[in-house]
Amino acid sequence: MPRVELEISNRVAKLTLCRPEALNAIDQALLREFEEALHQVRQSPEVVVLVTQGSGRAFSAGSDLKELAQCTPQQAAEFEYEHGRVFAQLETLTQITVAAWRGHVLGGGLFLGVYHDFRVAAQGANIGLPEVAHGWTPPWGVSRLVELIGQQGAKKLMLCGGQFDGATAKQMGLADEAWPDEAFATELRDWVGALAARPAAALRETKALLREMQVLEHAHWERRSVEAFQKCYATEPAQQAVQRFIRRRAEAKGNRSQTSL
Repeated sequence: MPRVELEISNRVAKLTLCRPEALNAIDQALLREFEEALHQVRQSPEVVVLVTQGSGRAFSAGSDLKELAQCTPQQAAEFEYEHGRVFAQLETLTQITVAAWRGHVLGGGLFLGVYHDFRVAAQGANIGLPEVAHGWTPPWGVSRLVELIGQQGAKKLMLCGGQFDGATAKQMGLADEAWPDEAFATELRDWVGALAARPAAALRETKALLREMQVLEHAHWERRSVEAFQKCYATEPAQQAVQRFIRRRAEAKGNRSQTSL
């Protein structure tokens, strides 16, 4: 089964993460398919807007800790750096990009969103950054988060943790729109449709102009972020957090198996 599905219709490309059983956690296979889908969009001049969404109960719960548990700290850091490299390609697309946040939007799922031009959220979305609580730093996307909500906002979000809904994300400037859960699909369709109906050349050139005005050197901060991640991921608290996650997954799977008997 594909981990990423791409559908193009009416000037809009919909890129769907398809690992609902793992809350669309990002593993290496999904990352490769995501990059391939971006290449297809880049080669599709009829596409004006790209929407990234998740299947099932989540946009994405972030990096696949089950996969990272098999890695050394250096290997984990290299893999996480690949996340940033691939998702940064969203910024270089000429098309306007929109992250559709519904369900769980955690860790890397939130950071995937900040590489998009816009983020729209269901009011009941479950959004948060648990990395520091687990014992490591967010390994990519940090400078983009600072650009969106300021250093103090990013500091509070990353260091204090906690989870919040889509309405709160809009209040803090993290989401551009927040709609009731039951109306989200309709609102998203209409909002994206109105955006896609605008003149493509004007959208493309305006996006390029704004990108040239960026102050922060994102490439530098991506490397610096993953270096900090590697140091923390090697510590005992971080490794213990990963093992707790693996045990909970195994226990949950065992409970589901017993229930089905």
